[in-house]
Amino acid sequence: MKNYLHPHPSKVRRWALPAICLFLVVYFFVHMIFGTHGLVRQAQLNAEIEEARQVQQQTTLERERMRQKVYGLSPEHLDLDMLDEAGREILNLGEKGDFIILNNGAQTSSDALAHQN
Repeated sequence: MKNYLHPHPSKVRRWALPAICLFLVVYFFVHMIFGTHGLVRQAQLNAEIEEARQVQQQTTLERERMRQKVYGLSPEHLDLDMLDEAGREILNLGEKGDFIILNNGAQTSSDALAHQN
């Protein structure tokens, strides 16, 4: 007996399954690349992790430098002569009997020799 309601059902069935499979493959492939856990997001996260590691290294170095400064300011390791010298230099002060050498930064040693002669 012939089916007159659906004259060519085999053509629809023949293309339906491959079309659905192709759609699913494309769907999962796109999400594998561009999804929230895809390859593009993974590359972004790796770049953020590398940037955070660099910030951590810089912070660690800065912390170590500050720790050394604090360690040098402890009473056991403080050099009072150097502290006095640094304070005078910062405050631009001197005592009677101090020798002060002015350096305006513009002269080099060859310029200074030329001015002496």
